[in-house]
Amino acid sequence: MELLRTLVLVAALTGATVFADTNLDIPYPYNCSTRVTCSSLRLRLPNENEEFNAKFVSKDESQIFFNLTNKRGEELAFTLTAVENQRFRIIIEEHDRHRYNLEYSLEKEPNLKLFKTVTHFEGSLLAEDYENNQVVVEYTPLTISFYHDEVLETVFEGNRIIVENTEDSQAFTFAVQFPASRRLFGLHEHVDYLKLRHTADYSIDPYRLRNTDYGAMEYVLNTTRSMYGSIPVIYGFGDVTSGIFHNNAAEQWIEINNQTNNAYFMVDGGRLDLFVLLGPSLKEVVRQYIDLTGKPHLPQLWALGYHQCRWAYNTTEDVMETINNFDKYDFPLDVLWLDIEYTSERKWFTWNATSFPDPVELLEWVDSQAHRKLVPISDPHIKIDFEYNIYRELLENDYFVLDSEGRAPFVGECWPGNTSWVDYFNPAAREYYGKLHLYKNFPSTPALGGFWNDMNEPTLFDNLYERTFPFDLIHYGGVRHRDVHNIYGMLQTMSTHAGLIERDNGTLRPFILSRAYFAGSQRYANKWSGDNMGRFDDLRFSIPMALTSNLVGLAFYGADIPGFFAGATEELLIRWYELGIWLPFFRAHAANGTPRREPFLFGNETQEILRDHMKLRYKHLPYWYTVFYEHTVTGDPIVRALLYQYPEDPVGYDLNDEFLIGSDILVASVYESEATSVQVYFPDSTDFWYQITGEGYKFFEGSTWAEIPVNMTYIPVFYRSGSIIVRTTSTGRSSAYNREASLELHVVPDRENNAVTRLYIDDYESFDYVNRKEFYYVELNYQFDGEDHLTVTDLDEESIPGDVEFPSIDTVHIYERRDDGVTVKTLTEDRNGNKLSAINLFKQKKLL
Repeated sequence: MELLRTLVLVAALTGATVFADTNLDIPYPYNCSTRVTCSSLRLRLPNENEEFNAKFVSKDESQIFFNLTNKRGEELAFTLTAVENQRFRIIIEEHDRHRYNLEYSLEKEPNLKLFKTVTHFEGSLLAEDYENNQVVVEYTPLTISFYHDEVLETVFEGNRIIVENTEDSQAFTFAVQFPASRRLFGLHEHVDYLKLRHTADYSIDPYRLRNTDYGAMEYVLNTTRSMYGSIPVIYGFGDVTSGIFHNNAAEQWIEINNQTNNAYFMVDGGRLDLFVLLGPSLKEVVRQYIDLTGKPHLPQLWALGYHQCRWAYNTTEDVMETINNFDKYDFPLDVLWLDIEYTSERKWFTWNATSFPDPVELLEWVDSQAHRKLVPISDPHIKIDFEYNIYRELLENDYFVLDSEGRAPFVGECWPGNTSWVDYFNPAAREYYGKLHLYKNFPSTPALGGFWNDMNEPTLFDNLYERTFPFDLIHYGGVRHRDVHNIYGMLQTMSTHAGLIERDNGTLRPFILSRAYFAGSQRYANKWSGDNMGRFDDLRFSIPMALTSNLVGLAFYGADIPGFFAGATEELLIRWYELGIWLPFFRAHAANGTPRREPFLFGNETQEILRDHMKLRYKHLPYWYTVFYEHTVTGDPIVRALLYQYPEDPVGYDLNDEFLIGSDILVASVYESEATSVQVYFPDSTDFWYQITGEGYKFFEGSTWAEIPVNMTYIPVFYRSGSIIVRTTSTGRSSAYNREASLELHVVPDRENNAVTRLYIDDYESFDYVNRKEFYYVELNYQFDGEDHLTVTDLDEESIPGDVEFPSIDTVHIYERRDDGVTVKTLTEDRNGNKLSAINLFKQKKLL
């Protein structure tokens, strides 16, 4: 212990210390020309001595083994594995298997399937499975072609393989082509449009995946620069769609060639571990990927409500006054967030005794105010202070990330000053960190609804390292940070999640917000787009960022309203609330030093607009909650690009400013100042769409464009024909009101006068829906044959109501299309004069 104490003090007090925001003269962030992996490999093609050729070695029921060699005498092991549900796996590495084999990203090892036949030819091999897939492996040079139903979908181009295996570099490259695709999507997170842009003309950098914090700089828009998270997934979308997932958490640069539908990967370390997803539809490819990395559990209902945050609510009195003002001015609120100032000297799992003298009493008061929540921030860096018991215990147990020599904890600078970082790769460190969330270790109550894991890229204040860890740091087991950088933040959320499960004895669903993430993070946390700016362009890009995030499994996603940095105009603030209610995560946030901008601080006219929209969000919570539940079952996106729902409609392929919530609500953004109208495309010629915002109801035919007038009181929102939108009849102070609220049905018949929806209801907070199957999941069907009929069908025969009560349905609104517009027929009684509210729909199976 004394030796460690001495080493830490030396690191903290001498030249090893990293002072806040040092090396500002160093250009940041780095680009391709300044990163060796990209600059040395971007234009490099293997010469004839470097090209790898394959030779069959052996096979078993589900795997085929090859040896790869080149004329330089290099040898690699190549394994082709058949994975159930239209998937294959390629692993290429040295025979000694010394490269890091990534853990934690996959929810479980995937189930394998059998090869039906393996046929040898001169110079190639053909393998077929029982799912009508074929794989052709050509030996010289190595090429792997994947077919489904005899259609060539994906080609692994072995002639682009370069493998460096020295003390200085473990980088490697490979390329994949999608011959049947029209667009390439994926590679989240970037501030970019849905479609991946062409980088192979070298006019811009390749897409970079390296979890990065930009600090006080706003992040750049419309760019291939890296962001806070990294998911190395690409979908080749077309008449048939396929995809790939590179299961590797090292830094990666990906060159996109839209002329050849090719992606060229330059990877800084780890092993080549590639899943090939053969769809053949976009929906199937998305599900195939999410099945590998896992689906989330349902959030508690309150997490879908409104979240109010700023840096910072500094005192007990500030918290109480803010919550009281939401009630005074009739704004719904579920969560107030606590930024770093709630702590004692920015030591996590402590309270500032002056500002928050009795946190338990405060939390009990917060719960008494309509069961609201507080959510505090908690970062992975730990202040170096030998009087701080958490630091001392982590140090004594060797639970910190080590320096490049593996002798002492790495020391850097972050919010508390000199800090070290928890090594979440150590299972014992994860367990220790998780237990810090227990009530006995951090005084709180269940009203402390969850945690905000921030700065977990991880961030340190030094441009020399691009504000993050040097790549030569050492984790548990001797793992170099280079090989695992992009998954560090996910492991913090995994630890936090385990801690919250233990804190509440597995009774409550944890809530965690994380800035950094990797493939699989969706199992533990939701995500927001980070430190955006109060600009219309930032509002605009929040949509394609959310849509891409949903395509790669991180569905619970949103953006800070109305931009974290800078002072948004009142016009922009209104537009961002109008859009924000239609994204999964609905939170306002503001940087330190910005003016207070809680919704009750504005003039009456602005307050009315914000209040109406926030209440509209709450009225739609039954719809939101059902879509969230279905996401946990299927993996389908919550908010969807038009091409996901309508893959045969090419007009929707490049639309970034409108989107669907589930399948039945269409939203168009207003992303320009002083806009008086927006162009909206309505998909699917068999559908028509009812506008529910603005003055009076209107309908629009599918497969058409229309110019929709707007003013400051609304953005265009539409219901799809053939749908039933379930809403609450009224709203209260928080989502707790929705638990008891009666429902109303907005029935939008199709051309045959039919409409259908699904509705999911449980206790909104516990795991009883999983452990005891206590929930309702029903289908509501409307038909008109001269009379209105509305029936219910149970969709899960194994579910039981338990203590969950099916809500009453007070009102049915039926939208009727007329030549001169739309009328809405409102029913509160059945044809026999019985009040609809008195009918138990689930028991009687019929409402009309």
